[in-house]
Amino acid sequence: MKVQKINESPITQDDINLYKNAISKLEGIVFNASDVNIDKRIITIRLGNIEDELTLVNPKVTKYSETPLVYFEKDTNKSNKVRKTIRAPYLLIDTDNLGKVEFKAEKNDWKNSDEFFGDVGLLECVLVQRAIDAINDIDITHHVNIQKLLQKIKSLVEMKELCYKDLLVKWNL
Repeated sequence: MKVQKINESPITQDDINLYKNAISKLEGIVFNASDVNIDKRIITIRLGNIEDELTLVNPKVTKYSETPLVYFEKDTNKSNKVRKTIRAPYLLIDTDNLGKVEFKAEKNDWKNSDEFFGDVGLLECVLVQRAIDAINDIDITHHVNIQKLLQKIKSLVEMKELCYKDLLVKWNL
């Protein structure tokens, strides 16, 4: 899956048809329009047959669980590399084609790794987050620059746009 910033724009049914035809020739389970050289915010999850795939147009996360979890994802750039990621087990996504779409893990307490990685709802959550990250130019290999993040938080606190006390409460500090 290509990682490239794509700005929101109007998308026609012809755009969707062109995209779906192009990705039908691809192998895999998660795609975005950049994969077939289309500059549109369209993503698809295919967990089975092409007929069962889910395509989201101009997806925007409107709500997510406040309790993230650690997930292990394969690095598409290195075939044997697995990376730890932080993912939300619940998402509400607003789309131009389907309205609001909810993704959620089937459980919130797994007995073992087989149950955890066998949770299809959780897998869908992870895949849709990864696809949206890709069209926002975010890859699992990108490292967070902690110093820049802390400087941004500090400047927001100083500008009174962010309450330090609220941060401490939210992050249980």
